[in-house]
Amino acid sequence: MSEIRTFLAFPIPKEIKGYFKNMLVPIIDKQDKINWVKRENIHITLNYLGETDSDNIEEHAKHIEAVVHEFPPFRLGTTDTGIYPHANAPRVLWVGSSPYDLTLSSFKQKLDTKLAHLGYTLDKRQFQPHITLARVKTISRKSSFIHKFLTAEVREFDFEVDTVLWMKSTLTPSGAEYEELKSFKFNSGGQ
Repeated sequence: MSEIRTFLAFPIPKEIKGYFKNMLVPIIDKQDKINWVKRENIHITLNYLGETDSDNIEEHAKHIEAVVHEFPPFRLGTTDTGIYPHANAPRVLWVGSSPYDLTLSSFKQKLDTKLAHLGYTLDKRQFQPHITLARVKTISRKSSFIHKFLTAEVREFDFEVDTVLWMKSTLTPSGAEYEELKSFKFNSGGQ
């Protein structure tokens, strides 16, 4: 048995990843200690699964795939910038994402039930889809930075989600490194 850190995520189209990186250029200050998410790693986290027994990946993947395949692809859109937990103590910088119908809510509920049944401990907070752009250590001019980030104009994107990725996360001094373990497709109606 070997434990690895894993999470489930929705991939983000390359065009949107590129847009966010360009949007952030005027905001970035080299004096700040902020771990910006690498362009190729930008995603929407669906479930953080934490320490996962690698021996269970194949078996659990069958259960996850069965749930994913019950649902059709759906659309998400980008919204405004935001900060967790709040502007006075910024830890995570993100851009919100909102669903266009109820598919995501139904899917998330069914997936969470299955994951809990498989023994995963899940976050009890209400799911708010978002795209993490950075994790903050320290900011030199906090109020100026926060103002620039929260008032940054975010282009509205509308994109289809047709895949769930099961990712391995390895922590390194320069940030997390991700590796795709499994990919699951939503049911597009074909065979």
